[in-house]
Amino acid sequence: MSKQFSVKKYLRPLQLPFCAGCGAFTVMSEFLKAVHELGYENLDKFVFCSGIGCSSWIPSPYFEADSIHTLHGRSIPVATGIKLMRPDLNVVVFGGDGDIVGIGLSHFIHAARRNMDMLVIMVNNMIYGMTGGQVAP
Repeated sequence: MSKQFSVKKYLRPLQLPFCAGCGAFTVMSEFLKAVHELGYENLDKFVFCSGIGCSSWIPSPYFEADSIHTLHGRSIPVATGIKLMRPDLNVVVFGGDGDIVGIGLSHFIHAARRNMDMLVIMVNNMIYGMTGGQVAP
């Protein structure tokens, strides 16, 4: 593992869409820092699933990796299917509180019940940010 960490190492050369003051870049950089500290030199062994919403833009299309956007609240079932077909991959779900628990709570509960070997990262900003700021669960 190289000692020097750079977010750019794991990203495609695209301009990031995050608004000033948004915590999504912090989530992105801390996730990539953890990947680096675990010894991954790239994201070849990862696949990312995300739904709809601001935090779903964290992995796709910016990570230099395979990723898929799904319907609102349905990223966990898609990730489950990927993990069942490709158990060798690190499957990671990114979503907001509206996506993961507001719309997809049943999928979250059942994935936990099945003890699926995947990582779900929920960015809780307490609003549906892309639709004007309605309160989320």
